[in-house]
Amino acid sequence: MILGATAGLSLLLTGTASADTPTGTCTNSYQPYGYADLSFDPAAQAIFSVIDTNHDNLICFKYYPNGPHDGHAGNLVDDKAGPHI
Repeated sequence: MILGATAGLSLLLTGTASADTPTGTCTNSYQPYGYADLSFDPAAQAIFSVIDTNHDNLICFKYYPNGPHDGHAGNLVDDKAGPHI
């Protein structure tokens, strides 16, 4: 019993997994989009500059799984790339 607990603890302590998304990328469920790429969603284009907080002209977009909601096709987040001003 102690041996099993010790082995599990050593695996837990030596793991290097990170929940952070690498700089310049989107999480697995999002795709990178530029302003022109969002021409299908004028509401997304209207708030593009607000979402693009690092001013690298890219955001991450994911379609809502059940279709548009309140006039929006999906969710937007910044891609965390470039200089953070």
